[in-house]
Amino acid sequence: MRFGTIALVAAAAITVSCSSTRVNSDWDHQADFGSYSTFSWFDASEPTDPRPTTGASQIVDGRIRRALAQNLMAKGYSETASGEADLEVAYYTSLSSQLRMYNSGWGYGWGYGPRWGYGYSYWPGWNMTTVSTYLEGTIIVDVISREKNQLVWRGVVTSALSKKSSSEEKINKSITKVFADFPSK
Repeated sequence: MRFGTIALVAAAAITVSCSSTRVNSDWDHQADFGSYSTFSWFDASEPTDPRPTTGASQIVDGRIRRALAQNLMAKGYSETASGEADLEVAYYTSLSSQLRMYNSGWGYGWGYGPRWGYGYSYWPGWNMTTVSTYLEGTIIVDVISREKNQLVWRGVVTSALSKKSSSEEKINKSITKVFADFPSK
């Protein structure tokens, strides 16, 4: 995992309290999760990013990894050394700018009939449209069968971000939500 990717800062820290949080997961229903008991971190063998990383990126990375490990352990899996695990875990983050539009609902009216002289009549009303931008973060968690070198589970959580999105509590809640449907041992 490149720490440069982690620099997407709070993208990894999805705000659970926000009503726009979207969570989904899918898994290989043919995979025998009962036969898996251990996990380790997936090593993508990517070249090291030459740019220095910031402390916040490493802090957020640590929070995400702890939350992932805690959720897997709560499901009955134990962490082990890379190369010995049944499952390998990887996660990816993204950050995107989104538009939010609000229209007050008032506008121009029209009528037809005796009151308006049997013709169309238009009159102005209140109409106010506001447009704002907000950041939306996504965490994608992949769980790979090391023996088969095949994806067996994927979870995705996406939400609008706030200033407190990268807190340990928010990250834990987000990862717990995405692991709600993860098969237990």
